[in-house]
Amino acid sequence: MPYSRGDIIEVNFDPSLGHEPQKRRPALVVSDDEFNRISSLTFLAPITSTINDYPLHVTLPANAVVHGAICLEQTRSLDLRARKHQLLGALDDQSMVAVLERIGAVFGI
Repeated sequence: MPYSRGDIIEVNFDPSLGHEPQKRRPALVVSDDEFNRISSLTFLAPITSTINDYPLHVTLPANAVVHGAICLEQTRSLDLRARKHQLLGALDDQSMVAVLERIGAVFGI
C-alpha cells in the first residue's frame, strides 16, 4: 500500500554517496498521493536529529513522532518496493504547508 503525503516513515537510504543521506532514518513523504499510487517511486525528505536553522530545514513540532528537522535540500525518490520501510506517523497540516512552500521555492514555483 502506498504512503500518503505527510506520512513519516523509517527507511534505509543506503547505498548513498558523498553528502547524500545515509543509513536507516526517518523521512517525510512529500510526493502527491496519486503519484505514490501509480509510481514505483516515492519522493522523500530525510529527517535529521540535528537542528541548525538551515533555511531548507523545517523543524518538526514538539509533538511529532520523531524529533529533528526535515532536510528539503536532500529530497530524493526511492523505490519503496525494493527497500524495507515502516510507517511511524504523520506530520501535522501546518508543518506540511511549510514544507511544500519551501520545496516550491527550491523549484521557483
